[in-house]
Amino acid sequence: MELDIFNPSQQLRRAVLFWLSLLLAVVSLSISSYYLVTQQYTTHHFIETAFGLFSAYIAYYTYKQSISKVFSTAYVIGLIGVIGFATYSYPIHYGVFIWACLFPVLSYLILGRRSGVIATSVGFVTLVYLISSKLFSGEVEGSYQLVINFTLAFVAIWLTSHVLEVKRRVSESSLGQLASRDALTGVYNRHALVHNFSRYRNESVKLPLSLLILDLDFFKAVNDQYGHDVGDKVLVQTAALIDELSDEHLVYRIGGEEFCIALHNTAVNESKQKAEQIRNTIEGFAFNDSSEPIALTASIGVYQCDHYADLESVLKEADKELYRAKQNGRNQVMVCNHTSNSLSYS
Repeated sequence: MELDIFNPSQQLRRAVLFWLSLLLAVVSLSISSYYLVTQQYTTHHFIETAFGLFSAYIAYYTYKQSISKVFSTAYVIGLIGVIGFATYSYPIHYGVFIWACLFPVLSYLILGRRSGVIATSVGFVTLVYLISSKLFSGEVEGSYQLVINFTLAFVAIWLTSHVLEVKRRVSESSLGQLASRDALTGVYNRHALVHNFSRYRNESVKLPLSLLILDLDFFKAVNDQYGHDVGDKVLVQTAALIDELSDEHLVYRIGGEEFCIALHNTAVNESKQKAEQIRNTIEGFAFNDSSEPIALTASIGVYQCDHYADLESVLKEADKELYRAKQNGRNQVMVCNHTSNSLSYS
């Protein structure tokens, strides 16, 4: 499971939707106001006014907060509908259909790749049908040339938008992985823990959440005796071992030889059992390689979170338990159960 850390898409889509809806609100309401003042107001302009007001609402809502996918989709569909209606209603030489070339860019930017393909396809088929109907009815000459040129231009913009969106998603995913993963061990990093903790805290209202803080005992001696290359290898092996034992729970490297495991829907007693399993496995594991095995132990502090605590407070409490484990002789698990403002230690 990759985390959604480096993801500017929402901000980008919000900005595009805000400025687009603001521009179209100003244009639509200005035009409809002009025809209203000059007493040339028709059904066409009523639809234009309705779309302008909808655009103004979208702009206001987007300015205040992130807009939902439903509103974004409704707005893109509304834009397609208005341009389609205007193409059908006005003479072809007005060139209203040219606005349809915005469909691919806006659909992909606002809706993403999958929904963008659908919206663009609907807009393309609709506009080609309307233009063909008007041209082949004899309204103007040069029917084939206009349809062919419009189709080629639209498809070219569509393909460009599609390729750019695919490449953007791949790049964004790669950057997100770089931002959330520890470069040495491959497990998640402290930045990922900070990013996820607000969600963890909200979930802890209904489901128990425990954090395990694990520190390798006397790890500095490994670096001093065997060198940093072997020390790095031991850290990689430790991370892989913890990750394998943690099942679906996420593992974070939050310091040099310090790791954090977030146990979802896991009460403190189960968390202690999991911590003991990890501690026993590390104690019995031959680190480095068979030619020069290294025996290590780990001390673990366990803390059951409540949804009021911030990350720094939680880590501080878990670190206290880790410190107690170190003070009591290392290679052991210490637990702080913090529920309903009561503390019990084991």
